[in-house]
Amino acid sequence: MKNKTMHKTLLALLLTTAITGCSDPELPLAKPLNAEASQMAQIPFLQQGEFAVVTHRDLVVPESQNQRELELSVFYPKQGQNHPLIFFSHGNWSSKDKYDNVINYWVSHGYVVIAPNHLDCCSQVTGIVNSLRYGNFGLIENRVKDFSYLIDHYSELEQLLPALKGKGDINHIALAGHSFGAFTAQQFGGAGTLNTDDKSYHFYSDPRVKAIVALSPPGPMFDEITAQSWQKLSTPTFNTTGTWDLDKYFFTDWQMHKMAFDSAQPSNNYVLVTQGADHYLGNLICRPEREAAPQKDALMMLNATSTAFLAAYLKQDEQAKTFLQNGRLKDLTAGFSTVEYR
Repeated sequence: MKNKTMHKTLLALLLTTAITGCSDPELPLAKPLNAEASQMAQIPFLQQGEFAVVTHRDLVVPESQNQRELELSVFYPKQGQNHPLIFFSHGNWSSKDKYDNVINYWVSHGYVVIAPNHLDCCSQVTGIVNSLRYGNFGLIENRVKDFSYLIDHYSELEQLLPALKGKGDINHIALAGHSFGAFTAQQFGGAGTLNTDDKSYHFYSDPRVKAIVALSPPGPMFDEITAQSWQKLSTPTFNTTGTWDLDKYFFTDWQMHKMAFDSAQPSNNYVLVTQGADHYLGNLICRPEREAAPQKDALMMLNATSTAFLAAYLKQDEQAKTFLQNGRLKDLTAGFSTVEYR
């Protein structure tokens, strides 16, 4: 059965390569951010936080009996102790070090972030080779194993990096990710993955995870992520997307990225939608090498609202929660960004 999965994966990759000459989908009109300074000042967490950011990019967790070697980047505030923990999952073929524009913002507001490289990281070649080796389901499952191991063995990370000791609070955890990594994060909140070998959904929900931040999560993808994947997602979740968040291969309608919001359990479930925001915010996350204009206003909205969500669910900030739920962002930004809640 593994060979069958590998062949299907290879076929999908070949088909993707074959259609590279297809034209990009037509982008809808998108209004720019046009708001008064007095209105913008009413958006919480709109400015960089007070904490200085300390970064370590060379931490290696040794291979063990149950876990492969893991390369990590670790980010934490220079000041203070017992900050909530965020475990961050990169997008397919991307890496742990291409999301600084988001991660540093969270850390500046008082969070510790742990970001590993997954098996599909770092290049198209590596991603394809490991897709053929493990299959789609295998890559998805290994991503979950990476984070389960890191949460289980967090105290060992403190031993590997003594400066980290006492910085993070293991009792207040969020899972976050972008694209393929957003689905990884959602799995810890109850999203299911279809194993095409045994024809059943597999679930990895973890009650230790109190919040999910899913940046541009996928809609149905390959055979393993389906329209039914989010029906048991119940952990408080903040999804993001934009009206240019589409491509010619998988998601020709940006609203497919909203499927997790639309179909999950109505339990503290949010989605940020921003005018003209694409999958990479131009070149600000995941693909900094893209020849695309940076979408700085979209990043500002994502950073502010995701930080408000984290404050609401990891720091019990009721004012932040009220802001996310009352719909004021749409009025304050003249429709540039909206937060829906259900």
